[in-house]
Amino acid sequence: MRWFLFILGSLATFRLSHLFTKERGPFAVFERLRNAMPGGRGSAKEWLSCLFCFSLSASALVCLILWLGGMNLSWEEWVLTWLGFSAVTLIINQALMFQKMKG
Repeated sequence: MRWFLFILGSLATFRLSHLFTKERGPFAVFERLRNAMPGGRGSAKEWLSCLFCFSLSASALVCLILWLGGMNLSWEEWVLTWLGFSAVTLIINQALMFQKMKG
């Protein structure tokens, strides 16, 4: 069952990360949110525009939802799950980018 939750959590992290960083969203809400943030190096706008950066926050949110849902892990397992969700997001993103370049 934990593998199934890991796969679902990874996919949820990818979806949230891609939605916030790359997509316009309904009524361009995510694009407006990104554009409303102040710019510059290390800014909130950069964080919301970078899938690599935002995936850490999205994976933390997914871990929080799992914890609130009653998933019981040790502190070390939570850290590894948080980083694992983010890592799978980056792997999926790179695989999709490779497919775009190839095709």
